[in-house]
Parts: sequence; C-alpha cells; structure tokens
Amino acid sequence: MQAVISFVAAYLFIAVVLLEGLYLLAFHRDCIRELLVATLMIGGGAFLLSLVANHFIQDPRPFIVGGFKPLIHSSTDNGFPSDHTLLLATTAAIVMVASRPAGFLGLALAVLVGLARVYVGVHHLTDIIGSLVIVGLASLVYLGAVHAWKARFSPDASS
Repeated sequence: MQAVISFVAAYLFIAVVLLEGLYLLAFHRDCIRELLVATLMIGGGAFLLSLVANHFIQDPRPFIVGGFKPLIHSSTDNGFPSDHTLLLATTAAIVMVASRPAGFLGLALAVLVGLARVYVGVHHLTDIIGSLVIVGLASLVYLGAVHAWKARFSPDASS
C-alpha cells in the first residue's frame, strides 16, 4: 500500500495533466478560446498568487522539521504551497470551464495527490489547503472577469 501511495504522491500528477489535456482536445474543441483564456487567467493568477504566498509564508517541509527520511524524493525548499496540488487544482479548474463533472473529478484527484504527499512526508496539510485556496481565488477572478465581460459586451447588455 505504501508503494501505491508513494506512486500517487510522486507521479500521478503527470498522467492526470496529460489525460485532462487530451480530454479537452478530444471533447471540447468548440470552446478552445475560452479554455485558453481560462488557462491564462487561472493558471497565471494561481502562479502569481503562489509566488506571493511562498514569499510571505514559510513552512519547512515535514521531513526537515521532524528529522526523518520522506518516502519519496523531495526538494528541501519551502513547502508552501504544494506545487503538485496547485498544478492539478489549476488544471481541474480549467477543465471545469468545459465540464463541471470532469472538473470535479480532476479536483478530487488533486486532493488525492495532495493527501498522498502529506502521507509520504513532503508536505503539511496546510500546504495542500493553501494550494486549493490559491486556485480558488484565481478561479474567482476569472469568473468575475468573464461575468464583467459578458455584462459589457453581450447583445443583451446594449438593450
């Protein structure tokens, strides 16, 4: 069981990102422009917010604080926020633009990977929650911008 959790913590993110990308290309080409805008806004926003958060919140990794060997290889830099969880939550939010059920599945996988990274000793739970909050904030900015754009430029807005 430990080997499965270690695999999930270290490598599952690669398969999830690839499968989400292929899913969007195969089934949602009709909204590719909207997905590109979502990628730029949610992805860029989450990245920038994570840089700011990383600068202000210092959270040494559990294996450094606890003096134990983690179950997988990890860098020794600041653990906040979790990059793996941030990436998977970001891609899930982008997928959610095209399909809520698929996006929620992606979000569940982001949480699964995050929890696996806590289990193997390379992140604290706060690192995972922080990543989810950051992506949530970036998603809210995207949704606000889309709402404002539609209110300003939709045909109904001019009547």
